[in-house]
Amino acid sequence: MSRAASERRAHALPPSPLALAGRPESAVDLWLGQQLRQLRKQQGRSLADVARSCGMSLGLLSQIERGLSSASVKVLHLLAREFRVSVNSLLRNAEHTEGEDDGRVARAGTHRYIDLKEKGISKEMYTPPACRSMDLCRASIEPGGSTGNELFVTGQGEQIGVVLKGSLELWVGDRVILLNEGDSFCYASSTPRRWRNPGSQTTEVIWAISNINQASGDDTQQAP
Repeated sequence: MSRAASERRAHALPPSPLALAGRPESAVDLWLGQQLRQLRKQQGRSLADVARSCGMSLGLLSQIERGLSSASVKVLHLLAREFRVSVNSLLRNAEHTEGEDDGRVARAGTHRYIDLKEKGISKEMYTPPACRSMDLCRASIEPGGSTGNELFVTGQGEQIGVVLKGSLELWVGDRVILLNEGDSFCYASSTPRRWRNPGSQTTEVIWAISNINQASGDDTQQAP
């Protein structure tokens, strides 16, 4: 077996049960994957081209971009070198800081921040590191910004949101709901959904997310 083939085999880790179910491994994997996809598209590269250059399988890279597989440290270094960015720039918005008081406090300026320019969405994750059963985040959605045209689901638990500013068009199953400033909503995390900003001003939404998997000892985090 050639060295390149050996490295590809080493990278091709077996998919997790969540990946087999078509669900993101975690919020971190989901948004990191989308940042990688955004970098690739900005540079006009195809999945096959990047996978070949990094010596990994096309399927693995596709799963990483969709958040269905976690990228190993070695894979992150390969991708960072290929896209001519630092590993730190890929991770700084996806990792928790240690926080204060054993992780029970997350100070302003230390929250994880995720910027998805391609989707017109930016998110600030307020959850302190010690919190195991809840997540709290604030999303800013530019006019026309959306999660895409396909419905998605994320694990177990429930989610509650409130529109702080602007309007939000929310698809939940086969229903479409228009939410305006001050409106609140909820749904099960397992409910197929998507959302977008149909207005002409930036929309801001706060989401509170209960993580049943985390409460039972699973570190899986969810996305709104």
